[in-house]
Amino acid sequence: LYAPAYYERFACIADACRHSCCEGWEIDVDGETLEKYATSSHPYAKTVLSSIVGEDSPHFRLCENGRCPHLDMRGLCNVITHMGEGHLCHICREHPRFYHTTSRGQEVGIGMSCEEACRLILTADDFDRFVAIEKTDAGEKTGFDVIPMREKIYRTLSRSDLSYRQKREEIYETFGVAPSLLTNEAWRAVLAELEYLDENHRALFEWYDFCSATDARWEPCLVRALAYYVFRHMAETETEEEAKTALVLALFLERLLASVVAAVCPSTLDELAELARVLSEELEYSEDNLAALRFEIFSAV
Repeated sequence: LYAPAYYERFACIADACRHSCCEGWEIDVDGETLEKYATSSHPYAKTVLSSIVGEDSPHFRLCENGRCPHLDMRGLCNVITHMGEGHLCHICREHPRFYHTTSRGQEVGIGMSCEEACRLILTADDFDRFVAIEKTDAGEKTGFDVIPMREKIYRTLSRSDLSYRQKREEIYETFGVAPSLLTNEAWRAVLAELEYLDENHRALFEWYDFCSATDARWEPCLVRALAYYVFRHMAETETEEEAKTALVLALFLERLLASVVAAVCPSTLDELAELARVLSEELEYSEDNLAALRFEIFSAV
C-alpha cells in the first residue's frame, strides 16, 4: 500500500476540529459493523443500535442540528470513548482516506475536505514522494498505466528553476490540455448550476478566472494543491483520453482555488486552507458535481 509521504503524519484532531465530519453528513453503517453492534455485550451497544435507522441502507439518525447522535458536547465520539476505535463503522474509521488501485498496487490518500488533511497537504514539501506503508493483497490495475504521466507532472511541479506559472504552462504544453478549453464565462455558468451545501459558496466560485494571479507567498501551496488534485483524480483512469480529462479537472480545480484566493486575499495559512477545504467539500465530495465538471471537460477535450 503506497501513500504520499505526508500521509503518515496525518492524525484526526478530534475535538479541536472546527468542521467535524460527524456533522451534516449522513453516516452509513456497514453490515459487518452492524453485526458487531448487534452481538456485542457492551452496554453502549444498545444505545448505538437504537440510533440506527433504514433497513436497506442502515445509517445513524442525525440529531435536529445535523450532528451524529454519538458526538458529545466536546466534539468527541461516544462510540470511541465507550467502546473503542475498533467499534467504529467503516466510513468513520476511514474518513478522510480514499483508495486507488494502480499498476503498482493500491494507493491511499487523504482528502482536503478534512481541515487537518488540508493543512498537511498545503504545507508538505514532500508532495511528490510516495512511500510503501504496508503490504496488501488488493492486486494491481491492468491496462492503461497513468503513473508515468503523473510522475512527469510531479517532476515539473518539483522543478526549482521554473516559476509556478511556467510549471503550469509546461504541463499545458506537454499534454496539450488546459482549463482554458472553456472560457471563464462558460466555467462560471457551469459552477452556477451545481448543487451546494452552502449557498454562499455559489457566489464565492463566481470569481473563477483562468488568468488569476495570487500573492506569491501562496504559490507553493497551490503547487501542492495541484499535486493533490492530480493524485486524487487521475489514478484510476482507464484510457489516455480519460487521464487527460482528469488532468484538466485537476488543473481547473487549481485555477478555481487560485481565483478564490486572489479574490478573498487570505492573510494566514489557516484562512487559505479553509478556502481549499470548502472547494473540496463542495466539488470533490459531491459525485453529481464531479460528474457535471467531467462531462463539460470530456465534451470539450
